Amino acid sequence: MSADTRQQLIEEIIGQELEMFLAVKNRGGTASCQEQPDSFRIMRHMTHAVMPIEYLESYLGDLKQAVLDNRNLMTEKYALMEGLIPVQNDSQAITELVQIESDWRKEVSAQFPLSVHPDGHESFCSYLNGELQTYSPKTLIIYLNYARKTQYKGGNLVRDRYEILMRKLGYESLAHCEESLAGSKK
Repeated sequence: MSADTRQQLIEEIIGQELEMFLAVKNRGGTASCQEQPDSFRIMRHMTHAVMPIEYLESYLGDLKQAVLDNRNLMTEKYALMEGLIPVQNDSQAITELVQIESDWRKEVSAQFPLSVHPDGHESFCSYLNGELQTYSPKTLIIYLNYARKTQYKGGNLVRDRYEILMRKLGYESLAHCEESLAGSKK
């Protein structure tokens, strides 16, 4: 699969997610983050850009099936995060993925505390847990297998995501962002 095809797949996923995100009905009206679709696109791009094609194809299938089933996965994710609906999926795969990603995030925030704030860890885990509960069993297994393989090779998907984010924000790298933030504190 070409890089262009991969990018088109990611853009299609983000388009589906954005439609769902903008349709979320918040208790207090439109959330401020819903008024910033470009920020949403950047954050979702960093999430998906590190994932294998097999995952992207499966997750896009999940999104398309959700539309057919008249489900809004973003509404479900936020409702799960806030405890407004009961756990939808108590798969061991979710528990393991949250642990792997949590360990990766701790590692990154320890190395780059100005760029990846350690105090955001709990919300990171809550967000990830809510999101993973909206995935199909097939997508979860693909994600888990990829995370295990990445972990075995000494990789870190959280760091890879932040590297992408920092480049999108105009930094050369995560280290460059950290240096810039440290310099501005002096």
